[in-house]
Amino acid sequence: MLYQLGIILIFIVAALIISKRFKNNENKDLVYEDEMDKDELEKIDDELD
Repeated sequence: MLYQLGIILIFIVAALIISKRFKNNENKDLVYEDEMDKDELEKIDDELD
């Protein structure tokens, strides 16, 4: 019984570590509108229309 609880706890910790890494990587790839110059914003607007 203790063996099973230990394995479940290890899986939970591993899942939390992996999800934290994915979360950090997503934030680095984002470029916010404030950081873009006027030409980039116009290009995106043209692509959306």
